[in-house]
Amino acid sequence: MRILVTGASGFIGHVLCAQLLAQGHDVGALVRRDGSQPAGTRALPGDLSDGARLVQIAAAERPQCVVHLAAELASQRSERKIREVNVDGTARLLDACTALAGAEPAAGPRLVFASTVVTGDARGALLTEETPLPVQTPYGRSKQEGERLVLSCGLPAVVVRPSHVYGPGGWYAGELIAQLRRPGRFAVIGSGENLWDVVHVDDVAAALVLGAERAAPGSTYHVADDEPISFYDFMALTAQRLGIGPPRRIPATLARLVAGRNAVAAVVRSARSSNAKIKRELDWRPRFATAREGVADAVDRLAQDVQR
Repeated sequence: MRILVTGASGFIGHVLCAQLLAQGHDVGALVRRDGSQPAGTRALPGDLSDGARLVQIAAAERPQCVVHLAAELASQRSERKIREVNVDGTARLLDACTALAGAEPAAGPRLVFASTVVTGDARGALLTEETPLPVQTPYGRSKQEGERLVLSCGLPAVVVRPSHVYGPGGWYAGELIAQLRRPGRFAVIGSGENLWDVVHVDDVAAALVLGAERAAPGSTYHVADDEPISFYDFMALTAQRLGIGPPRRIPATLARLVAGRNAVAAVVRSARSSNAKIKRELDWRPRFATAREGVADAVDRLAQDVQR
């Protein structure tokens, strides 16, 4: 299948593209800079802010499927930037895709939208696809609005909602592990007893591949591992694997002054996410069923990368 991936140069994008190529798909990578595309993909320089360029790329590529990963993250403090990319940029991409289909959007390319379950505090409740998510942050609102655009555009669309995504790269390596390795003990925000629904990046990519290949149009899937873990235990597990002392705790009020209210809200939320639907309908099984296996893999692979 001819597949276009937005956000291909990002954390999830590199892993997804590798898995798509391994399955024999032809992959075009929408990237801001030629040379940043994952190995084996075709670089398509462009940006979600340029609607005309997106139309040009879609017309030239004529993808059978578009996997939309590009987004501003929850750590972005500017609500305007979050909306510009996650909502307005998504709308421009959808316009480019529907233009390919003409009068019959259902005949257009399949659209797999990477959303999130990390939208607000569920106070430990189990999140399923059948109930509305608690939406309390600008990032969460932008992703929910993106979902509405995607599912109402007429294209054969699928929504995949990962929980907190970790692995050998991204925020986990660049923020969490980097902080743990600095002098002084890393601080967990709040008590750390809030539940985290986590998932390894390899398993998120596998879910997106299944979304592209097999999911029924209109479907929404939550992607999390089999066992929620407390925020503190997740951080302590990482510290232990690194061979350093356990993290300390700091008040959330202090953390908000440094990191911003919305970034802290994403960390202290408490939720569990059910993966029953994607297991049942797409036969997805996490390679890393719990954080214990996944953290060990991520830390060890990062150490191997340093040694090379």
